[in-house]
Amino acid sequence: MTLLEPAREVTGLQMPELDVARLGVVSFLNTQPIIYGLEGLKGVSMQPAPPSQLIDLLCRDEVDLALCSSVDLLQAPFDPAWLETAPLACDGPTRTVRLFSRRPLDRVTTIHCDTDSHTSVALLRVLLAEHWRIDPDIRPLERVCADVEAMLLIGDKVMRPEFTSDDWPVQIDLGAAWKDLTGLPFVFAVWMGRRDRQELLQRVCRVLDHQLRLNRHRLSEVVAARAGQLGWQSRDAHSYLSSSIRYHMGTAERAGLDAFLRRVRALGIGHNRSVPEPISP
Repeated sequence: MTLLEPAREVTGLQMPELDVARLGVVSFLNTQPIIYGLEGLKGVSMQPAPPSQLIDLLCRDEVDLALCSSVDLLQAPFDPAWLETAPLACDGPTRTVRLFSRRPLDRVTTIHCDTDSHTSVALLRVLLAEHWRIDPDIRPLERVCADVEAMLLIGDKVMRPEFTSDDWPVQIDLGAAWKDLTGLPFVFAVWMGRRDRQELLQRVCRVLDHQLRLNRHRLSEVVAARAGQLGWQSRDAHSYLSSSIRYHMGTAERAGLDAFLRRVRALGIGHNRSVPEPISP
């Protein structure tokens, strides 16, 4: 599914009623087709944070729902509920989750990882074990410098022009590597909340579904309003949002999510809990 669908699908849509909802959001470009326009909706507040910190906002009860790393379905220190609508997924290259290396992977001893994402680091661990069959040290990335031989970056920063092939001759898109390993899409993030707030989560689910469908049909407006602020050229942003990132949890995406979480459990990352069925719009 792309963002570009016939306009007839949004004809007659009305925003579902919502009293108050506190949303934890990511300010990356890939979230804009979901959250663009929500800032003007009565009763909705949005608190931006890096993806890895959103689960902490839920733990402290500072938000009701957050676009959390999908691996947090296993790592959350509470019983999570999650929404079927508006995930962040890909079916092949994602363009903004990339492993950079100055040397061939089989010669790398240490990979420094962006601390912004739990899921991307867990995916890297899966790929190292199953796809590349190597075991380098994994450390947090404090800053990019000459001493860093390999690094994992996520988000809009990946598109900065300084990360050239001259400096980083090995560049691997983790979405593409997962597709090569499994043949499945990959789900990076899902909307998550506490299981004891089902009624509120159901209402927010309908709001997010409505907003995503609306923004599919004004993608040029979304790009014009947000791409430049986030360091993207308009053409690249439009292509990225319409073809690289998927916002649909279909059968294939659910299979990809289940396959990822199964591998994460095998590596001993997070709680060995079952994942509940998602809340639908």
